[in-house]
Amino acid sequence: MRYRALLRAALALSIAAPAAVAAGEVSADHPQPAETPDTFVTEWDAVGTQAFSASGLSPGEGFPIFAYVAVAVYDSVVAIDGGYEPFAVDVGASPTASAEAAVAAAAHRVLVHYLPAQQSTILDPAYTASLARIPDGSAKVEGISLGERVARLWIDQRAGDGFRAPTAPYVTPNPPIPGVWIPTAATTPVGLSTRFMTPFSLDSPDQFRPPPPPALDSNTWARDYNEVKELGSATSTTRTDEQTLAARFWAEAPVQQDRGSLRRLIGDRRLGIADAARLMAMASVADADAFIACFDAKYEYAFWRPITAVRAGDTDGNENTVGDPSWAPLLPVTPNHPEYPSAHGCITSAGGAAIARFLGTDRIDYTVPSLTGLGDRTFKTVRDLEKEVGDARIWGGIHYRSAVDAGITIGRKVAHQLLAEHFQPTK
Repeated sequence: MRYRALLRAALALSIAAPAAVAAGEVSADHPQPAETPDTFVTEWDAVGTQAFSASGLSPGEGFPIFAYVAVAVYDSVVAIDGGYEPFAVDVGASPTASAEAAVAAAAHRVLVHYLPAQQSTILDPAYTASLARIPDGSAKVEGISLGERVARLWIDQRAGDGFRAPTAPYVTPNPPIPGVWIPTAATTPVGLSTRFMTPFSLDSPDQFRPPPPPALDSNTWARDYNEVKELGSATSTTRTDEQTLAARFWAEAPVQQDRGSLRRLIGDRRLGIADAARLMAMASVADADAFIACFDAKYEYAFWRPITAVRAGDTDGNENTVGDPSWAPLLPVTPNHPEYPSAHGCITSAGGAAIARFLGTDRIDYTVPSLTGLGDRTFKTVRDLEKEVGDARIWGGIHYRSAVDAGITIGRKVAHQLLAEHFQPTK
């Protein structure tokens, strides 16, 4: 009972909605107001976030895992409610089946499969608590059976997709080569196998691979280098306090930050279970495929981070860059994967495009809660969101302008293709 009370209290905090948003203000694609605002989709996303965090996994595993969960949940709800094409698993279901039970069963089954170490401590207790909220009867039984079936079929479909597949280690150049990435931590580089995953909607990971990063003898490289050297330095005198705050805000754990933002949006808009499942699936698959496409390019080009480049600036052959062996970025931890393109740029633009498509407007009024007490940040449009995230990676001293621009372009292209082909109304 104590666990159930704590779970409900945490859920209430995670999806609290401002009074300024009307209950019937839902998506343009699905304009009917929700009779009952969702709790189960957001609850299971919060449970998944808790389990993922407890596992200590990298974002390279997090974004695919949440896409797996969101698709299973969405296809389960669609099987009952109809209205939209399933994403991957098309099964028949009784219209009297409990969508809430289906959501809990599908999410639980997928999370247990990908995060088995958290089954007894987090996932099973949460499942028991969820089912206890649903009245016993045939609707509950049918919903559980449906969710379990969809999840099993989806897991089978994705078997052998390259997730967590062994891959060759990254070979650090010795001696260092100007322009070539050198790991920034002693741990295994993030996302080494991600570029080899089968995407969820793309034709291939390299479908939207950008052109190479700027040549070291180019004016573009000198521009990028000098911008991050000045604005991204730990001792910068030109970066403002607000820019420093934004850089630190966007350095929070990206998967957890992303999930909390989606739950907040569902609560703000008071979406019903069907809309909540659809929004989560659209954004989660867009995020995952953008991440896969991004890491294909990252390890294809293996471009050096500012912490390496600025300290070795006199080796790049460009007369407009001057090295500083003592330079350090504002953010004390540089992500341990190649610089180009920016993963935050990829994911933010893809997820933002999915949200805008769901709402039927670029005016998304999207709030991103802080995980570390830095205060929430709200963005009127997708472009506002993209701009701050991109700038913040430069202000933090971990990315160049070209990488941010390339990442945003990738995310937009991924979302455009995904949303043109999937999550469409039934004909």
